[in-house]
Amino acid sequence: MNEKRIKLARLLVTAPALFLAVVPPLVDFNSTHVTNPLWTGHARLHTVWLLSTNSIIAVLALGLMWRELKIASVRAGAVLTAAPLVGFFVAAATRSLYGGAFTDPNGVAQRVGFLDANLAMFSLWALVILAAVGLLWKVDR
Repeated sequence: MNEKRIKLARLLVTAPALFLAVVPPLVDFNSTHVTNPLWTGHARLHTVWLLSTNSIIAVLALGLMWRELKIASVRAGAVLTAAPLVGFFVAAATRSLYGGAFTDPNGVAQRVGFLDANLAMFSLWALVILAAVGLLWKVDR
């Protein structure tokens, strides 16, 4: 039973890790972000830095979780995968302090229902990770 929980938790965390490794770089390497003519070169550098760091973290999480089936590896993978999401939520929650916004005037305002698309997707992935952590929590109890 414990092995099944660990395997399911690993599968659950794999989905957001794959998403973070691939989707944001594909979506943001365009004129709304990395090559946005309204952004300074320094802002673009920080964007590429963020995208590449988050992708590297996600790939490390995947490697750690899939190298061997151990609860500690899956837990560490969940923490690593959650880190970029937590960073996003901190940035979103504090955007009024530094003039941040979910979209720019020349960007694409994508929505899922009434939510910003990033907020919706990252919230979904955070819930998936929490579900995985819940499964792992019960393994030790």
